[in-house]
Amino acid sequence: MKRFLHDHPLGAVFILAALCLLPIMFLRDFSPDNELKYLSIADEAIENGQFFAFTNHGVPYADKPPLYLWIVMLGRILFGNSCMPFLALFSLIPAYLIIWALDDWLRKSAGLLQKPLERAGAALMLLTCFLFLGCSIFVRMDMLMCLFIILALRSFWMMYSGIGSFKKQSFLLPIWIFLAVFTKGPVGLLMPPITIICFLLIVRKGRTIWKYIGWKTWGIIAGLCLLWFAGVYADGGKSYLNDLLFHQTFGRAVNSFHHKAPIYYYFITIWYSIAPWCLLLVGALIASFFNKEKNRSELETFFLTGIVATFVMLTAFSGKLAIYMLPIYPLMAYLFIFIKNRLGWRNWMKWSLAVPIVLLAIVGIAGVLALTIFKEYDLVRNMTSSYSFASSPLIVIGLIILAIGSIYSLILTLRSGWVRPVITQGVTILLFAFTVSFLMPKINDYSGFGNFAKMIPDGAEVVAVNIRSAENMDVYLGHTVKDYGKDMEGFRKDLGEGKITAEYLITDSNRFRKVKGIEEYVSAMPHKACGTYWLVSLEKE
Repeated sequence: MKRFLHDHPLGAVFILAALCLLPIMFLRDFSPDNELKYLSIADEAIENGQFFAFTNHGVPYADKPPLYLWIVMLGRILFGNSCMPFLALFSLIPAYLIIWALDDWLRKSAGLLQKPLERAGAALMLLTCFLFLGCSIFVRMDMLMCLFIILALRSFWMMYSGIGSFKKQSFLLPIWIFLAVFTKGPVGLLMPPITIICFLLIVRKGRTIWKYIGWKTWGIIAGLCLLWFAGVYADGGKSYLNDLLFHQTFGRAVNSFHHKAPIYYYFITIWYSIAPWCLLLVGALIASFFNKEKNRSELETFFLTGIVATFVMLTAFSGKLAIYMLPIYPLMAYLFIFIKNRLGWRNWMKWSLAVPIVLLAIVGIAGVLALTIFKEYDLVRNMTSSYSFASSPLIVIGLIILAIGSIYSLILTLRSGWVRPVITQGVTILLFAFTVSFLMPKINDYSGFGNFAKMIPDGAEVVAVNIRSAENMDVYLGHTVKDYGKDMEGFRKDLGEGKITAEYLITDSNRFRKVKGIEEYVSAMPHKACGTYWLVSLEKE
């Protein structure tokens, strides 16, 4: 094993991560908001025979380009409702490829990461960033887009530095950019060119911009986009194409109709997005930005430019989500390698690494004490009573692993450099995830509709009130759900006038209790519970 780690450090990390994360991928349910929606859209596309213009319950859905939805369609055809592991691989494998690309890039272009443990440490640091780890297993297109963006930036650098064939990379660069756009949208088109242009201006080589992103680059991108738009026009017509090109791009950027957030939003979300390495990585970013330019290599400058330019660009956009920043986190993780190599192991690095580790150790110890010695206290009982899995022995075992691993990582941090504590803490996080992953069948009661849908008799008509994304339950039921949203009064009125012929009401009890008089209404009806969801019979016994 030691020999394998020495010869194949990335392979060892990837195998460990796969063993720890695969149980989650096999056992977890689709989230109602996005993942289940993608499945519902894919089902409609398959039924309608459309591949470029999509609908969500009959309403045109131009929010996302087709590449990832094609993958979802393939999963539905091959595996039906059991396609979660297949689709999750299209997040995990791109995450692995991002790490491989950055590792290879720094070793060949900067002479860094020559030691096996350093390569494993850098890989685990990125892989266990909170948001990056989550995106590695969830069914979303963001990790795939992030991969294409990193490959585009890498192709430019190979052209700029003279590594490999300029002709080959000049062809691959627009291909990667187009695939990024074809996967998620405008960020894939904007981030690589803006980073390249800003970098060339910073190093005072602005006259060469057209050399790298000239007629050939934009011509290939435009040609591929025209083929895509032709397919969109054939499937959805002029209105769908207009929605795709303008409403879903410029509209969202200037005045978002979804996810609108203040300008300081990312200054807050970045801290938990790259936890537990946030202090170290943000510190490295600041050190790179303010350190004397003559000591900074051009490749470090390129990474720094990509981070800052993308952060400014996304901050300027009206629509904001923490996940939109995903493409900068690989650059931040590997920018630290430049800083460590250039400045050495400094005291601020040690304490930036130690503080989050101490907090994780405290969480582990406090959690174990709360679920064992103090489990009868009202505060603990109130916190755990709402979730059937909260007091499971697996949670306690996971917290013990977290506490012991974090304490050992802290000792290593105080005694040595960054590599061994990062590897230890990264392995600890993965083992914690592995331990609690076997609770997913119970967690699914609260996070998805799969277990809940099994309670509904085949073919039974249902209406939904105050349950988010209820319309996407058609993936499990095989038919549409009439959704009243938050209109409880409208539901009562229609029920009283005999306009509702459905046999069951489905709702989220947490939201339902906030509506005056609801609990009395439901208590008069036979109902079953699954997590926070209620299945209420509309026929009194």
